[in-house]
Amino acid sequence: MIRIIKGTYGRVVDGTVVAMRKGSEPFSLSEEREAQLVAAGVAEKVQEPEKKYTTDMKMAELREAAAALGVDASKAKTKKEVIAMLEEAEEKAEAVAETETEAETSAE
Repeated sequence: MIRIIKGTYGRVVDGTVVAMRKGSEPFSLSEEREAQLVAAGVAEKVQEPEKKYTTDMKMAELREAAAALGVDASKAKTKKEVIAMLEEAEEKAEAVAETETEAETSAE
């Protein structure tokens, strides 16, 4: 997981380029790409926070995080709705990653 510390990184999410900037939520890419961005001095490695999304965040921040995960939160009316969408998307992404890891392990 990385956070942009300088400039803007265009991350493609569902065919749309999302601008990731200093102040944007941390996000994950392939280990190789993350290493390239860190080596270039535009990103830093970060630990995943315990609770990433809270109602203390601004709605714009939550929607930006949703966009980074490929979630359309434009119709959500409350922060709690956006947070639920974010948590569900992350759970699905983790399940896919685990399945891919298991498939790679069994292929060896």
